Amino acid sequence: MATQEAPLRKEIIRPAQPRKATKTPPRRSVAGPVKALVGPRNLSQALDQVVSRQRRQEIVAQSGYDAHAQKLRFEPYLRALLVRQIMGGSLHDLQHAMARDPLYQAHGAQVEISVPGLSKANAQRSAQPFWDVLAEVMAAVEALPQAVRVGRGKPLGAGTPKQLREVSELLERTRIFDATVVELPPQIARWARTSQKQERAGIKVQLRLRAGYGGMDRVMVTGAKGNDNPYFGALLDLESAEAEQVYLFDTGFCKLATYDQIRARGCELVTVLHAGITVEVVEERPVVTPVTAQGYLIHSDRIVRLGSGKTRSQYLWRVLDVTDTQGQRRPILTSLLQETVERVTQLRAYRWTIEIVFRWLKRVLQLDTLISVSPTGIELQVAVALIAYGVLLQYHQGGALSLKALQRRVKTEVHRALFAAGVAEGERRAQARQARRAAGLPLLRATG
Repeated sequence: MATQEAPLRKEIIRPAQPRKATKTPPRRSVAGPVKALVGPRNLSQALDQVVSRQRRQEIVAQSGYDAHAQKLRFEPYLRALLVRQIMGGSLHDLQHAMARDPLYQAHGAQVEISVPGLSKANAQRSAQPFWDVLAEVMAAVEALPQAVRVGRGKPLGAGTPKQLREVSELLERTRIFDATVVELPPQIARWARTSQKQERAGIKVQLRLRAGYGGMDRVMVTGAKGNDNPYFGALLDLESAEAEQVYLFDTGFCKLATYDQIRARGCELVTVLHAGITVEVVEERPVVTPVTAQGYLIHSDRIVRLGSGKTRSQYLWRVLDVTDTQGQRRPILTSLLQETVERVTQLRAYRWTIEIVFRWLKRVLQLDTLISVSPTGIELQVAVALIAYGVLLQYHQGGALSLKALQRRVKTEVHRALFAAGVAEGERRAQARQARRAAGLPLLRATG
């Protein structure tokens, strides 16, 4: 039996481009030491700061998500999914929590709906409004100061202020992209099978980041079968690329014609040379720095021509034969002919930023704990995980970023919101009893 093609759109799923602000908005300070989702009020503040309530209402109205909703409306469901991204849980856990957990009630996420009803809604109702919200989140993250970094307080081992400025300027024009596979149960997600033996199924999340900062630049959800070349052009988005933009990507994206298009646009690239590409050495350069600050061992530095016959590239290229910090020997291919070996290996080392983000999305933000295995449900869950990631970036204070450490604090503060709600309810009941006493009315016995 032939493997079925995954019915996911092989294009950018989010809207074409988020709106760009005319100027960078000031970052609003949040009281207290924790900048996170610290309760129902601050959950609203977090959502409103990134995507205003009015804008969310416009998105819902345009999408028609609530038009025929009897129980599950967009706003409480978005809130429930954001709380779940922090707290975790399966579809059954989510359904139970939305119906009975005071924690969800305290965050405006209380909805009475059955597991089959929730599953049906995830599979059949459009995920587009969640992607529209994500587009707004991406625009808000883009406006963040560059102090929001991923994984490192000081990028790439730059020691002096001059080195730090040079590296930061280079990173500012860098885009990193790659894909990660999300495994699905093959007997249930038949549409996503990746082998004829029907032993595996999955989808890919294709993500592009803005340099070493947290900005999400492009998002795609595609089938997991095959290589990533069909999505190469969409992830590059050369039509909107600025001159001298640098692309970091892995060897899975391999088309000499596309490499030439990058050069023709006035942009640069750093990747790993694919073993199937023919190489002709033009010049052997001396290795001035045998060991870089990142711990790369440099074996050779060559100017080469790539390809043969009709596929031959019209440009000169550079290949660095290196042993990386993991002890793996790799040929680094780049169009940066005049940059130092140090800078090229710095860029290559920073490609691991996107692997860190993928690990956060899966392990911290529950992307591997599925609440739906339908195509639409998968799209929804990817969008919400990235919304949660963007909202957390908004409340990060700058410097080295650990989403795991931030999640621990957020979990604590989310439960404090429940305590605060209980205190507020106790005060309300005490005032009600006092009012009845003052009016000479009998006190009501609490029930339930």
